[in-house]
Formats: sequence, C-alpha cells, structure tokens
Amino acid sequence: MQLHHLSMTAIGPYAGTETIDFAAVGRAGLFLLEGPTGSGKSTIIDAVTFAVYGKVAQASADVERIHSHHADPRTVPVVTLVFETQSGIYRVQRTPRFERPKSRGEGTTVQNPSVKLWRVQTPDDLLGGELLSSNLGDCDDEITRAVGLTRDQFVQTVILPQGEFATFLRARSEDKGKLLEKVFGTAFFRRVQDEVVETGRAAQARRAGAVAEIRDAVHAFAVSAGLDDDARDTLLETSRSAPDLLAAELAEVLDDLVTRERHAAKRSREAIESHQQMASMVGDARLRMQRRERLLELQRQDESLGARAVEFDQLRRAVSLARQARPVAGAVRTLAQSEAALKRAESLLGAARVKVHPSVRDGSVAELRVAAASLREVIGGLASALELERAVATRRDRLDEARRSVGAARRRLDAVGAELAGLPATLEHHETALAAARDLVSLLDVRAHAAESAHRRLESATAHAAALARVPAAEAAATGALEALRAGEADLAHLRRARIDDIAGELGLALREGEACPVCGSVEHPAPARPTADAVTAEQVAEREDAVTGLREAATNRAEALGSLRAEVRELAAAAGGLDLDAARAAAEQAAADLTASLSARDDVARGTERVTALRARHTELADASTTLTAEVARLEHGVEQLAERVDTETAEVEVARDGHPSVAARREALSGEASRVDALVDALGARDVARASVAEDEAARDADLHAAGFTDVGQWLEADRPMEWIAAQEKEIADFETACTRVKAGLSGPELADVQLGALFDDLEPMVALEKTAKKEMEEAARDHGALRGQVTRTKQRVVHITAALERNAAVIAETADAVRVGLLVSGNGDNQLNLDLAKYVLIRRFTEVLSAANTELARFSGGRYTLEHSDAKKGNAKSGLGVRVHDMHTNQVREVGTLSGGETFYVSLALALALAEVVRAESGGVDLGTLFVDEGFGTLDPDVLDDVMHTLEGLREGGRTVGIISHVTELKSRVADRIEVLVRPDRTSTLRVTA
Repeated sequence: MQLHHLSMTAIGPYAGTETIDFAAVGRAGLFLLEGPTGSGKSTIIDAVTFAVYGKVAQASADVERIHSHHADPRTVPVVTLVFETQSGIYRVQRTPRFERPKSRGEGTTVQNPSVKLWRVQTPDDLLGGELLSSNLGDCDDEITRAVGLTRDQFVQTVILPQGEFATFLRARSEDKGKLLEKVFGTAFFRRVQDEVVETGRAAQARRAGAVAEIRDAVHAFAVSAGLDDDARDTLLETSRSAPDLLAAELAEVLDDLVTRERHAAKRSREAIESHQQMASMVGDARLRMQRRERLLELQRQDESLGARAVEFDQLRRAVSLARQARPVAGAVRTLAQSEAALKRAESLLGAARVKVHPSVRDGSVAELRVAAASLREVIGGLASALELERAVATRRDRLDEARRSVGAARRRLDAVGAELAGLPATLEHHETALAAARDLVSLLDVRAHAAESAHRRLESATAHAAALARVPAAEAAATGALEALRAGEADLAHLRRARIDDIAGELGLALREGEACPVCGSVEHPAPARPTADAVTAEQVAEREDAVTGLREAATNRAEALGSLRAEVRELAAAAGGLDLDAARAAAEQAAADLTASLSARDDVARGTERVTALRARHTELADASTTLTAEVARLEHGVEQLAERVDTETAEVEVARDGHPSVAARREALSGEASRVDALVDALGARDVARASVAEDEAARDADLHAAGFTDVGQWLEADRPMEWIAAQEKEIADFETACTRVKAGLSGPELADVQLGALFDDLEPMVALEKTAKKEMEEAARDHGALRGQVTRTKQRVVHITAALERNAAVIAETADAVRVGLLVSGNGDNQLNLDLAKYVLIRRFTEVLSAANTELARFSGGRYTLEHSDAKKGNAKSGLGVRVHDMHTNQVREVGTLSGGETFYVSLALALALAEVVRAESGGVDLGTLFVDEGFGTLDPDVLDDVMHTLEGLREGGRTVGIISHVTELKSRVADRIEVLVRPDRTSTLRVTA
C-alpha cells in the first residue's frame, strides 16, 4: 500500500485545512516527521488510519476525539486520502460523528459519520473518478479487500510501535503472551483451545455423571430391597471397585426377596379361605332373622289396611259425584262472567253521564249524536284562526330577534369607531420604535468585527497571564540547571586533576626490572610510585563526563525553554493590545453586549415591520367596516317597524277566535273533548244493552245443563262440585291403598315366608360377627403384606435393570469421551503433554521463533554481529513453558538477560524486533506490499555508529520500494534527512504543517 495524498480539515489540533503530498515528500524514499510533543504528529497517523478504516490508530481511543475543538463548530471535519494498492488507486473521504449548531433555534444536533470511496486513474485526481459506494459497510469491506490488511495488522506493520517492543523485551512471559496474541491475532487459537478444553471438561462431566448414575441406581436398589446401611455400602463399594461381581450380589438379594414373597402369598390364600367360611355362616344366620322380621311386618301392615277400608269406600262415592258435576261447571262460569260484564257496563254508563254537559246528560242516543255533530262543525271553523295564531307567535319571535340584531349591530359600530379613533397613536409609536431598531442594525457589521477583535485580545490576554505565571518557575528551573552544570563541571575538573595525580601510580605498577621507564627511559626503578586507595580511575572520569554532558544538555534545554516562554509572553502581550486581563475582559464583555443588542435589533426590525404593516391594514379594514355597519343598522331598523305593524293586526283577529279561552288551540281542544265525551256516552248506552241480552241467554243454558247432569238446583250442584286437582289427588290415594293391599296379601302368601316359624330359637349372632371381623382383618393384613412384597420384588427387579443400563451407559461414555478427554488435557498443557504447554502459547512460540529469526538478520547489522536473540522455554518449578528471550553476546560467548542491555542497545534490538514482526505479519497477510512505513521515536539513544547502521537499514527498506517516515526529535537526523514534515504550533495553540520536499 502506497500513500499519495492526505487532506484534513478541522482534525485534532489542526483547525483549518492541511494537506500532505506523500508522493512529493517521499520521493527520496525517506522523510522526517518532527514537531513538539503534543503538537499533532500522532494526529497525522490517526487521520490516515481513520480514512482507511474509520477508526484511529489506538484501538482503545474514541474516534470522535479526532474532531478539532479549535475549529468553528459549523466547520465539517473531513479527511481525504488517496492511496494505491495492487488492486488500483483509490480516493476515500470520511467524516466522523460530531455535533454542530442547529440551523434554526438554539442547541446542537448530531451529524452521523459518512464515507465516500472512488476509484481514480491517477494519484493527482482529487475531484473525479468512479464513485464505488457511499455506504459505510460496503466501503469498509472494499477497502479491507483492496489493502489486504485488517486495522490491527495495518497499525502493526505501517506504524512500528518501538515503545511496546522495548517493554516486550523486559516483560514477563505472561505479559509477552498477551502482547503477541494481540499482535498476531491468535485469539482464534485461544478460542479453539477454550472450546476443546471445555469439550474435554464436558466429557469428564459426562463420565462423572455416568458414575453418579450407577451410584444412584445402586442406592435406589438398596432402598427398594430394604437393605441396611452396611449391606448398601458393600454394594456401592462393589459397583466402584469390582462392577463385574455386582450382578451376582444383586441376584442373591433378589432371590431372598422372591422367597419371602412366596411365603407371604401362601399365608394370604389361607387367610382368604378362613374368612370365606366365617362370612358364609354369618350370612345364613342373618338371612333367617331377616325373613322372620319380614313376616311380622307384613302382618302389622295387613291389620292397618283393613281398619281404613270403610273410609276409602266413602271417598270413592264423593269422587264419583264430583266427576258427575264437572260438565255443568262451564255454563256456570259463563253466566258469572256475563253478570260481571253487565255490572261493568252499568258502572261505565254512570261515569259517562257525569262527564257530559247537563243539558244533554239524559238525552237519547239520537239526541246525543246530533249534539256531537254540532260541536264538530264549530271545531272545523277554527282551522284558519289556529294557523294565524301560530304565525303570529313566529312573527313575534322574529320581531324580538330583529330588535336584538339592531342592538348588536349598533354595539359593533361603536366598537369599530372606538378602535379606529385610537389606531393613529399606536401606529406612530411602532413606527418610532422601528426606526430606532433599524439604526442599531446598521451597526451590526461594525460591532461584530469589534466583538471578534475584543475576543481575540481577551484570549491573548488570558494566555499572556498564564504564560507570565510560568516565567518564575522557568527562570528558577534554568537557574537551577545552570548551577547544577557549574557544580558538575567543577567536580569534573577536580576528578581530572586527581586522575592526573594518580597516573604515576598506574605507571609504577607497569614497571618491570630491566625494562625502560616510558617517562624517563631508565631501566632502574628504585622507588616506583604506587596507586593510593582512593585513586580516581578513567572509568570514573568518563562517567562524570557523561553526567556533565547530560547536565549541559539539560541547562541548554531549560535556557531555550525560558527564551521561548519569554518570546511567547512578548508576542501575547502585543496580541492583547497592551491590555491586562481585566481590561481585556471588560472590553470583550462590552463588545459582546453591543453585538447582542444589534443582533436582537435585527429580529426587532422584522417584527416591527410586520407589526406596522398589520396596523395600516387594520386601519383600512376598520374604515370599511364602519361604513358597512352604518348601512346595516339603518336597514335593520326599517324592517323592525314593518314587522311590528303586522303583528299588531293579526293579534286582534286571534283574540276574537279565542272566545275567552287562553288560545285558539285551547278552545279547539275543549270543544273536541266535549264531542268525544258525548260519543263515549253513546257507546256506554249500547254496551249496557248488549250485556243485558247476554245474561238472559246464559241463564237458560245453565238450567238446561243442571237437569241433564241430574241435579235439581244450583245448591245441590255446589255440594258435589270439586276441582280437577282434588279429584286426581283422591283417585291416586285410592289407587295407592288398593296397591298396598295387593302387595301385603301377596307377601303373606308367598313361598319364601312359607317355612318361617315364629316360635323357633336362633343362635347368638354377635360372637359369630366378631369372629368374622377377626378373620377379615387377618386376611387384609396377609394380603397387604403379600402386595407390599410383590411390589418390592417388582421395583427391585426394575432397579436391577436400571443398574445394568447405567453400567452399559458408563462403558459407552468412557469409550465416546476417550478422545475428547485426552485432547482436552493435551491442549490445556496437562496429561501426556510433557512440555506442559497449551495450544495458544504453542502457536505464539512458533510465531515468536519466526520473528526472532527475522529479527536476528537486522540485529546482526545493527550490532556488528555481536548480538543474536534466542528463545528460552525454560520453566521454573511447576510453571508452564514460557516465552523467554535472552541475548547471546558473541564477544563473550555468554547468554545475557535483556535487562542488561543499555538504552541504545535496547532501542536497536527493539527496532530489529519490530521490523521483523512487520515482515512476518505482512507475509501472513498474503504478501501484501507495504509501500509506506512510519518508524516511531527512539533514535536519540543511539551513538553515531549504530545510528549509521540503523539509517542504513531504513534506507535498505527504501531501496526495497518503501517510503519510510521517521518520527523523531533528534537534531542530527535533520542533516541526514532532507525531506520533512514539520508540525508548527501557533500562539493560539493550534497547529499547522510545513512540508519541505
């Protein structure tokens, strides 16, 4: 993958738009990315990673942090990247999720992330190309396919994390495993291992369950067979230690139970036969006693029935007379109904006479009909007067409504006049306010510029106060560093002088008899000097020189920091316009208040213009309404006068037709009621005459029926007459009496009582019944004992079947789970696993040895062939084999711990390891070509010779077709690398880029 062009807007500390042409800056194959700590170097890496994968480089970081907090909230954060892979050239544009101000109203709204992916023909095509997709999922899939790396692999191979691998070298085996699992993505093997181990555990659980099933089955057998605790424990021990012998012991227990069940069955049969004999004897005795009691009872019933025979003869005669009287009952009832009807007709006739006028009360039917016809003629003449009365009421309502309409119209006219009179003053007030608001709006641009300037001065004054507060501490730090340097240099001078004084002692040790002195040339050495006990060595002087060099660098850095801080204070003071913090804040608040007033006035102008326009329209509307209402009031008053005259005329005509009644309708209703009462009197006279004729006819029919039934008069019939219910009840009682007589006589003459002797003696029944109950109890106990033993034998046989099945299932489970248990133990590092090494760690070790092999190739160049890395799987005690790393020093032929490496050695060993890891991951991803590579900080710990070797290696990567970007603060690299990307920090703490290619 080769990066060509990067553009980012409102990203991280970059408030504006920054662009990087990787094709230009990386044309030489090597470029430098430099800048102060926290200035935004890592933001460039985050922007590249975000453009490709929609996430930043650090997996734990929130992608929303990429949005710049320095930019205008309305600015859309966007990253555009042009890159090239074996699949072609692509341009991707992404925006993160961010909040922006609402277009209308206050508050913010959330803008969701977006992406667009184009395929372009040339790397310089920043606008055209074929749009492949704007869907998040589709674009992510297409980019991953084109690049050939996941996000984790991309970060591991494109950005070499030196710090992680320096930590990795010194980490414990457990921590190495976590890091390698993250780098190589071997979590898959960890999941496979967990699944296999879990399967093995499940298999062992199945085995334990099968053994528990056997134990439970044996325990259930012991309980079913009624064994004591010792016998049960013996069976359980046999099931565990010798399951082959278990069947014989179970059969022995079962045979004993079967024998006991057979004896119980014999006792049950004998008890049943004894009980049957006693029950037969008791039954015979009880039957003889019941037959004697039956005979005595029938004799008592026969005597009682004979005493009631005369009573039932009289009842039969009364029932016969009642049957004879039933045909006359209909005629008697009909005559009674006719007489009652005649009484009701006479009563209704009297009531009808009272209701009519006395003048016609005693008239004949013909006279009454003439009077009713006269009344109806008068009623017919009132029809027109009735309609006029209804019309007058309606017109009177209309007159009242018209008068109310006149009043309402006059009130509306008065209201319109009052509002029209006050409208000119209101309109003048609003026009004055509108003019004042327009004056404020005309100052809006000037005040906006003044507010922005005041805000910038306030920010500069705030930053100036903060920077000024840091000056004393920086001065103290610079002074302290300078004093420490002076003290160190004085100490170094003292050591150097002491070293010179002690050189004679070292030379004296080297003198030999007969050999010339290197100083004076003499071969005699009468009194050679000797080193003192506190002699200063060359190593001490070199160590102190290194310390002084560090102090000098620290003093230089402190002085540069103090100079930068003072320059920053001067720049901020100039930017603040000479104002202190309070004055700048007051000026900013006043400018903001003026701007707020102008902004508010802009809204007031719109509302005031709308209000003035509405008031003018209202004035025109009210004038038109006043004219219209004046005409309407005149028209309504004229209509009221005409309607009132007509109502008065028609009211006089209605008064004549009422003739003293409340209304014409009331008079008509009174006349109609009188005519109806006359008609009712005529109907009552006719009904009375009809009722009299019916009574005469019904009396003749009743007398004929009495003679036909054999009764001389009505009194004789009344004595014989009974209701049908009484007749039916008496006939049933007679039939029951006759049935009882027949049943008693049949029982007395029947064969079953023929041989009963009332004077014979009987055996005592109670002792026999007691013996029968005892025999029954013994029979039930024997049957219960036999049933319990029979059920126990059945259950015990079933338990034997369960035990046999459990033994078979246990054998099957052992066979089925053999492989799972063995593989689970092996994968988890137990069982036959002699290395005590689990699957995930085994895979990591294999990958790790590949990385070490590749790292040693680069390490031999960095160290001049001195060092190689070796993997150590030594284990301590019972601990599992690990991921140990040791350094083999070829100069001393010793194996050292990595913790003994110096800072520079640790760096280039880490670099070799990181480069090797990138190569292994690249190879595992299918040989993806990594055209661009970033190497992180760490070059400051290298001496010039090793730095040359490292740079040579990085140039070798460049020669292999890669563009290498070095992220470093080392000043010496600026002279070695001509192309660079510099991150510059502005006074407002935002950053910008300066590209040198």
